[in-house]
Amino acid sequence: MAGRWAVVTGAAGGIGTAVSLQLASQGMGVLMLDMQEGPLVAAAERLRAAGGQAETMTADAMDPKAPGVALARAEALGRVDALVNLAGGSGPRPIPTIEAMDDQLWDHVMALNVTSAFRFSRAFVPGMRARRFGRIVNTSSTVARGRKGPVTTQGARLAYATAKAALLGFTSQLAKDEAPHGITVNAIMPSLILAEQGSRIRDRFDALPPEARQMMLRDFPMGRAGEAHECAAVIGFLCSEAASFVSGVGLPVDGAFL
Repeated sequence: MAGRWAVVTGAAGGIGTAVSLQLASQGMGVLMLDMQEGPLVAAAERLRAAGGQAETMTADAMDPKAPGVALARAEALGRVDALVNLAGGSGPRPIPTIEAMDDQLWDHVMALNVTSAFRFSRAFVPGMRARRFGRIVNTSSTVARGRKGPVTTQGARLAYATAKAALLGFTSQLAKDEAPHGITVNAIMPSLILAEQGSRIRDRFDALPPEARQMMLRDFPMGRAGEAHECAAVIGFLCSEAASFVSGVGLPVDGAFL
């Protein structure tokens, strides 16, 4: 896929950096977008050191203007064939019950996970449609099907599960709408992906009491959490020419957790 470009939101996180490295290894240039400028620049430097093409854009994925700016930046670089909507999250604090969830936090989680993916897809689809080729990958979660037990790393779990379930519906419908135009739309459903030291989810996991960490890992048939490069490999496939007949899928990347 040499000469083509991908846009990755949430690119400074553990999975975002791994995805950017994966796409670069497949020959794509990557416009990496994140609101954390320092980690974003460091991630781009890693990609360039590995021989890839990387450009950065510091922006909040929830900013309504960000998709248009990102599209203009990416089109100035070359042919834009892939969009990976990784930006997301479950909020800054654990919320165990529905009555503890306020409107502001609910709206924040929805905007971060669902509205950002909608807006970026809306901006990028017309160009993909004109070229009759495009790859869109959204980021859902195994939490879309609910998670029993105490709130651990999921923060505002009820809002997060709702948002990730909504992304599956969004993915399925957009895939059907754009299938005649050569655009595939898929979602990955990661379980616990720890990524590298210093990543947000790794820090949350490491902050849990040892017994809570052990209880979480006991639920995984493989006895371990996933790693960022394992998600990245799946996204790399879904963005490739080889995935031309795979669309509308919510693909678990969870070691048989579901």
